Amino acid sequence: MKGFIYNAEGLSVPVEFVPGVPFHFECSEEECGKKVVIEGTVFEVEEEEFTRVLESTIENNPDFEKLREVASRKYVFRGKINGRYVELPVESFEDFAKRFLNEVLILKG
Repeated sequence: MKGFIYNAEGLSVPVEFVPGVPFHFECSEEECGKKVVIEGTVFEVEEEEFTRVLESTIENNPDFEKLREVASRKYVFRGKINGRYVELPVESFEDFAKRFLNEVLILKG
């Protein structure tokens, strides 16, 4: 499965993951504008836990406030980014695409 980890060093980083399976991902300075090393696991969680992590993320970085629009609230990353432990919201590419298409359809209507 592919998805975005939101606020990974201030970025939305696309990664490939299997829920519950640890992974390692590196994004070079050339690709991401800064080196980002991600080590951890994406977990499927209840909506309440996703919302808690999302609100904490927005509190730490208000640039991600638009993520309150995320409808499918089911994945959270737990692990280290550049050696620092974090919990961050994750959205699958499929759910992101559905959210984007719904916005486009609403705007067209």
